[in-house]
Amino acid sequence: MAQAGWTVHLVAPWRLRDEKIPAGVHLHFFPRIHSRLLRPILIPLGLFRVLLPISRSCNIVHFHDIDILPLMSILSLWKHVVYDVHEDYPEEMLIREWVPSLLRKPFSKMLEIGQRVFSRPIRNIVLTQTQLDPEFPGTRFRKILILNFASTTLLASVADDYLERPPTVIFIGSQHKNNGSDLLLEIAERVQAVRPGVRFLSSDRFSSPEARQNAVSEIERRQLRNFELIANVRPHELMKPLNRATIAISPNLRVKQQINGAHNKTYEFMAAGIPIVASDLPQQVAVIGGANCGALAQPEDPDSFVRAITRLVDDPAMARQLGINGQTAFRERYSWESQMPRLLDLYSTILSPS
Repeated sequence: MAQAGWTVHLVAPWRLRDEKIPAGVHLHFFPRIHSRLLRPILIPLGLFRVLLPISRSCNIVHFHDIDILPLMSILSLWKHVVYDVHEDYPEEMLIREWVPSLLRKPFSKMLEIGQRVFSRPIRNIVLTQTQLDPEFPGTRFRKILILNFASTTLLASVADDYLERPPTVIFIGSQHKNNGSDLLLEIAERVQAVRPGVRFLSSDRFSSPEARQNAVSEIERRQLRNFELIANVRPHELMKPLNRATIAISPNLRVKQQINGAHNKTYEFMAAGIPIVASDLPQQVAVIGGANCGALAQPEDPDSFVRAITRLVDDPAMARQLGINGQTAFRERYSWESQMPRLLDLYSTILSPS
């Protein structure tokens, strides 16, 4: 937005150290809240104190955190507000480990009703996947689909040493069961048995310290000498771990939340120029199959992942070509820059006299 000539005020719980803030972007900080129970109360309070003086000079307030939906619903009574919906929140509530099992369905229903009620005054809705459209029924809403692709700025950091890297499989998603965390360990164990020289790098991003400890215990139980948890990196540093890999993996389970999900890490893998082994879910079939940039496997069959990985390890030239195919498709069809005009058009429509 700043590159398009807008003045941008970014309000977020980030304490930046040495990062360079782009011209035209003004960063405003409010304290991060770690308690999930207190987030719906303390985040709006902290945000409100920072946002109120800024909002007086802003034309549009664009947000995407459901914790602040009620606050933004009130703000929309006198300001143009855009609700950017990145997830099927009611569906997500059904799988959240921190929510007691008996409360998941009631909480999910509360979120579904609350989202529809509080979003009506806002009216302007950005959807990142078509499956989210039924959450906002009727003609009241002004909806637009803007896909959550990665930026072509990632390409500048891609290393040109693919064929010199040792065989390495990387996973950069959040760690939870439906995202394939347990399946990933099973795949790593089976690959270790047939190709002991192949390493696995996996994001150290868990929902809780307990979940992380359970994963570490499982790694030790399986005696996975080929498996390494790697620290999270900031978005602009994403290519550092991806430049270590020769294969990317996305072992999402075949459940509703994953089938309907928009897996933006797919586009980051494509930008990195590494072939992808992914579950054969609809979105990944369309993108990976359409771009011929990897292999599709069945999440019910760990050996299907193992076979795909070993084929790529045994044929580096083929793996390299698949990675190049993905990078080309990313540049031509799947970059965030291809979506930016749609957002600018939405803003123009909002600000046009009715």
